[in-house]
Amino acid sequence: MDNAIIKKIKKEVAKQFPEFKGIEPDVVKKKILPQKTLYKKLSLGVAEVTKTVISFRFVKKVKMADNIAMKRILIVTTDEQGRIIKISQSK
Repeated sequence: MDNAIIKKIKKEVAKQFPEFKGIEPDVVKKKILPQKTLYKKLSLGVAEVTKTVISFRFVKKVKMADNIAMKRILIVTTDEQGRIIKISQSK
């Protein structure tokens, strides 16, 4: 994994979600295979392409008002070049 991409994502996360600043993410690289049944159903003559996405999972423990510890999770999904595709977080 390219350290420049990790630094870029961490910087963007710190900018948009300051509570996750300084947290190291768990990085997972996934390959997404084309759905052959979808190509067949739609009669697409497009070449089947395998995509690679990278998930960055930031986890932070926070204490609630009633002194119960909970995890806040932020998942950032990017393409291979580091462009953000999706950001999702727990409540």
